[in-house]
Parts: sequence; structure tokens; C-alpha cells
Amino acid sequence: MVQRYKLTKTLIDSLPFEESGKKVFYRDSLTIGFGLIVTQTKTYFIETRMPNGQNKRKTIGKHGVYTLEQARTEAKRLLLLIHQGIDPVAQRKQIKANFKTEMELNELIPSLEAAYKNYKSKKKLSEATIEAYDRCVNNYFIDWKDIKITNFTQKMVLDKHMELSQRSQAQANLAMKFLSAVYNFSASTLFDNNDEKIIKEKSPVGVIYQEKKWNKIKRRKGYIRSDQIHDWSLGVCTTWWIGNQNNNARAYTNQDYLFLLILTGLRREEGETLEWDNVDLKYGTLKITDPKNHEDLLLPMGEMLWHMMRERKKFAENNKYVFPGLKPNSHIIDKRNVRESITKSTGIQFTFHDLRRTFGTIANSLAIGSYTIKKLINHTTSDDDNDVTDGYIQVTFEDLRKAMNLIETVVISNLAKKIIMNRLYIEPNSTRNAVNDWHEHNEKIIQSVQ
Repeated sequence: MVQRYKLTKTLIDSLPFEESGKKVFYRDSLTIGFGLIVTQTKTYFIETRMPNGQNKRKTIGKHGVYTLEQARTEAKRLLLLIHQGIDPVAQRKQIKANFKTEMELNELIPSLEAAYKNYKSKKKLSEATIEAYDRCVNNYFIDWKDIKITNFTQKMVLDKHMELSQRSQAQANLAMKFLSAVYNFSASTLFDNNDEKIIKEKSPVGVIYQEKKWNKIKRRKGYIRSDQIHDWSLGVCTTWWIGNQNNNARAYTNQDYLFLLILTGLRREEGETLEWDNVDLKYGTLKITDPKNHEDLLLPMGEMLWHMMRERKKFAENNKYVFPGLKPNSHIIDKRNVRESITKSTGIQFTFHDLRRTFGTIANSLAIGSYTIKKLINHTTSDDDNDVTDGYIQVTFEDLRKAMNLIETVVISNLAKKIIMNRLYIEPNSTRNAVNDWHEHNEKIIQSVQ
């Protein structure tokens, strides 16, 4: 017969400690299954049988930490669980295991900066995209860099988008698309040891779609007008930049770069990164690999551009890029100062993308066929478009060559053409006033034509 005691605080306080370490059990007569173990301490416990007959004992806590009333209440809760077939010992172990697993999974969730580094290392991105995304993480989200990507809330996203929109609506949209791309990539590529996705929540950027908060950006329509084009090309020819020297791989870089963009319709970064391996001077072609639509573009050069490239190649030496940068194995970047110089000397405002639009506009004004123009600017028709005719019309390379030469005649006046064909290269060790000599040379050509 098990001896039971009516456990009270007075009784418990009066019980002597067992210095020998022997356990003495005092089972409660009021709450069956509840009791006290006395050793060198006094500890509350419960003990009963599971429905399957398995005996279960579980410690509640020490007397003094728990009051008798608190311990008895906890005992009733645990005893009820056991009678329902729930093992509180196993349950607690599972909770600990789940917590440990959750902590381990949380360690696998990257910060925004780490997620972007992983994204950038595994995705094939253009240099322009990398430049824009670097700006996002190091500028727009500099205060979010160390935050785990799953900690971003919809409210944080909306507030950040609103904040960035005060600076630039277009850049605010870009920043959110960057965040969405990095988040979705992480969610689809990060798995635990059981091959389960670590990130199950949808991107918080989705709230911008739900709330229809995207900034509406008007498409730019700028281009250089026909009444401005000859003044613009002459301005390019007669603007001096350091580097117009003999045996210099950067000779006439700024002029040739601007002419390349307007005579081919290439995007800024496509021109900046053009490599000599993709320029065929024998057949007068240039190739753009992996452009925006991911379809390589092979273009014929017009006669004037072909001439400029042949001249550049004379000074290229071992440079990889057609327009080399100041550092070894680098190319030019961010030539806005060149654009601003031409605007200052001619009064004609333009962006680099305006040159691409100018190219397309001139082609259209010359009644060059729409399919030829599409080919020149590398706009393709997707498989689900309804333009069935597009699949039947093949634009020949000769058609493209004729179009390029026609466009050159509009862009480059006879005067600009003569200056280009008679460029003066200053000797690198010349002691004369190089800038004045250069300007006088061009002035003589201008006077001879006039």
C-alpha cells in the first residue's frame, strides 16, 4: 500500500533534507499522481501510467522556485496529457528538437547581402545589371544588408518603396524588382538536409503588386532631330579630348564610341564592352554576344564606321577591348562627361539611349523596312506573337549593309566625314602646343570645304 500525505506548505517546509542523497518520496493524497521527492533538495514530480500501461515520471521543478499551488496546477495539466495518451517527456524532447532544428534552419537563411552574393555568383548577369544591383544593395538597401531576407515584412517593403520613390520613382521600382529577384532565387535554391525548402513564405514584394503601388514610369522618347544631327556629328569631330595621340590605344576613343552608338543603335554597355575578337575587319562586321534579348547580334558596319575601326586597330596592341579603360584589361565605363562635353559645345541635349532611338528613327525616315529595322536593333518576335509574316521574311545581310550605309549618310555630313578621314594624331613626345595644332588642323579642313 502506497503511503500518501496531504501535502501542504507547512508539511513540506518541515521535511528534513536527505544529506546522504537517498530519495524519499512523498505522494499527495489530494492530487493522485502528484508528489515530492526529497534529497538534498525538494522537487515536485508527477507519476502515472500511460494508457498502454507504460509508467511515466516527470519532474516539475524545485520547491521554492514553484509554489505548492503552481506545482499542483502544472501536475494536473501533465496528468491530463498522459491520460489522453500524450507523453509530456517525449513532447518536451520534441519541442527541444524542433527548436534546435528551427535554430539550425535559421542559420541557413542568408542576410540580404549574402543572398545577393550567392545570386550574383550563380546567375549570368550583364555588367550593367551587376552595376545596378550593386547600387541597390550598397545604397538603397544599405540599412537592410545584414537583415535575414525572411525578416522583411510587407510594411517594410511598402515603406522602403515609398522612401526611395521620393528620390527616384524609376530607381524605387528597380530596387524592389532587385529585392524580389534575390528573394525568389533564394527561396527556390535553398534546401535543408531533407531536401525541403528552407524558405516557404512568398516574397514580401508581392504586396506592391497587390496594392498596385508600382510607380508608372513614362517611356522616354528623346532623340536627336534631323535638323540637329549634322551639328551634333560635327561637334563630336571637333571636340578635343586628351588621348588623341599616335601609338595610343585610347586615341579618339570618345569620338569613336559616340559614333559607334549612333551608327549601330547599340546600347551603352554593349558599346563599352565590345571586344576585338568580335570585330571582323576583313568583312566589316561586329558581333554583340548575349545582348538584352539573349540572342547574339551580328551587324555589318557602314563604310565610315568600318574605317574608324581599322584606324583604331592600328593602335590597339594587345588590348582586349575596342575601347580600353585606364587599367589593364579594362574597358571604358560611365562616359557621361563625354556626353556633357558635346551638349556643352553644341547645345544639343541627349542621353546614350537617345542615340539608339536616333538610329531607329533615321532608319524609319529612310523607309527602311520594319523587318530590317527590327533586325538592326535586335528586336525579335516571340513565339506566341501573332506576326506570322515575320517567319517568312528573311532579311539578307546585304539589306543590312545597305541600311547601315544609308544611315551613315544622314548622321555624318560631308564635312564631318572629311575630318574623320583626315584625323590628326599628335606625336606623344611633341613639344608643340598639341591642342592648338589639332584645332588648327580641323579648322583648315572646315575652311576648305566651305
